Amino acid sequence: MSIIDNAIYTMLNGKRTITKPIFIKDFDADNKQLNDLIEISKNVSPEKRRLIEKDIKLLKQGLEGEKNVYYELKNSFLPMLCLYDIRLEYDDYIAQYDFIIITRKFMYVLETKKLSGDIEITKDGDFIRIIKSDNGKIIKREGMYSPISQNERHVKILKEVLAKEKLIKNFPIKSAIVIANPKTIIDKSKCPKSIKNNIYKYDQIVNLIKKELEDKSNERDLLEKFLYNIADYLISNNKPITYNYAAKYSLDNEDVKIKEEPKKEQKNNNLGSDKSNDKAQIYEMLKKYRLETAKKENIKAYWVFTNEELNSLIEKMPKTKEELLQIKGFGQKKVEKYGDEILSILNKRG
Repeated sequence: MSIIDNAIYTMLNGKRTITKPIFIKDFDADNKQLNDLIEISKNVSPEKRRLIEKDIKLLKQGLEGEKNVYYELKNSFLPMLCLYDIRLEYDDYIAQYDFIIITRKFMYVLETKKLSGDIEITKDGDFIRIIKSDNGKIIKREGMYSPISQNERHVKILKEVLAKEKLIKNFPIKSAIVIANPKTIIDKSKCPKSIKNNIYKYDQIVNLIKKELEDKSNERDLLEKFLYNIADYLISNNKPITYNYAAKYSLDNEDVKIKEEPKKEQKNNNLGSDKSNDKAQIYEMLKKYRLETAKKENIKAYWVFTNEELNSLIEKMPKTKEELLQIKGFGQKKVEKYGDEILSILNKRG
């Protein structure tokens, strides 16, 4: 926008606050499914362990790919809201989203793929995976389900949900497939233009979003409050999947029992119980402080700190501003603004 446009926007709506990527739901490498599978694999037969370890490997590859995309988005310096790992259930629809990007001009749904081997896309739009040996010889060519079709379906679901909830009207929601493996070569020379324009390497995605933001032909300029309303809805309606490990791997009750000995020991230990009660009390005090501060400043509660940042505070219990700065999400400005009160609560002096 021009200087005049920005001045008018500020006069009517207040200062712009989305000046860089803000992860409303952040990337977390500490994946519960991965942790569960690792724990279960310790207690099963060798045959079942091989199946589980194969899925562990695939899951790790997927997380590594998502981490690559997250790094690019986080360091893009673009004004946008970002959400990682959102799963919606709405009427008869279910859709899993790797990344949802919300800007004042459009939204993007990013589907990440950390594929092994190279990818060839035919003139008919079919995806062929090519597996090669170490010396470059082709071992196998196999078809794969089109990620384009999959993500376009997810985009349609998101459009319908947000429209029915009256959160958007005629607002562009775009689709992009992000190949997150730096070693993968994509041959798009023969594929239809509609596919070619929807598949990117992870190091190209920031330039794509930047180019779209700078597009003069798109005159949309959604107010920030509406961007946050969309993000709020998606966060509130995120329904993480519950995995049925017993059915998938034909496990019995003992197989799927996740060990919780440390928790049991803590319950039987008076000192541990006291500490647990203290942390629960501090947790509630921090939530109360966050709510009161948000109301006082007329902002969203997660602007003060998100639930993930709240959990990190309870887990790490920083005692100084230097320690607080080490916690993900707490930059210099946030610590300067809220640090004293947070530390006061953590040290139970408030």
